[in-house]
Amino acid sequence: MKRWRLFAGILLVILAVAGLAFWETAGRSRLLMDRVVVASADIRAGTVLRADMLTTVLIPNDGVIATGFSSGRETEIVGKRTALPISARQQISSDIFMVEDDYMKGDESFFVIPAEWIAMRSSALRRGDTVEITPASGEKTSFGRYKLAFVKDEDEIEVRDMPASGELLFEALERRERTDANAVIDHVEIIATRAAYESIRVFAENAGSPALLIIQRGDAG
Repeated sequence: MKRWRLFAGILLVILAVAGLAFWETAGRSRLLMDRVVVASADIRAGTVLRADMLTTVLIPNDGVIATGFSSGRETEIVGKRTALPISARQQISSDIFMVEDDYMKGDESFFVIPAEWIAMRSSALRRGDTVEITPASGEKTSFGRYKLAFVKDEDEIEVRDMPASGELLFEALERRERTDANAVIDHVEIIATRAAYESIRVFAENAGSPALLIIQRGDAG
């Protein structure tokens, strides 16, 4: 009887050690971790991604961004051009890419609305937002609604959301949640036809002082 108890005790110890070893080597990663696609090195904006620029890493489930890519989806990323710089080991997000065909029609392009033209704009403006541009003088005239291609600081760096952790967030936030950014907005770039932009430019330059209101709206129409 004693011999059986000893054997059972030894067996329980072995099982406990084996269970702990399994948890540390495989169990933890299966239950609490996800394998995601990240950059294997620093990548500049405007780069067409190749397979050797990507790798996968295990990260905690709660650290996986909703717009990221899980392991096995690398083929969805290869060949796309980056709109933003990507740091080594940073998760690849669908928000990092700008597909111009999704934004622009055949007669449209990107045009800058410089800081000296802007009388008022929200600090919550971000790329992809729709804005209406109107005179700051109170006139009823509107220059129309436009999609923002970029929102940049005075150093031409895109203004992005930054959570309390201090790491740039590449996942779109609701406007009311955009309380922290990596820089102060200086100017914006809109997607417009040349004719539409020329009417805005002529008005702003003739005004001689900041003359435009950049107002957040719903979808462009």
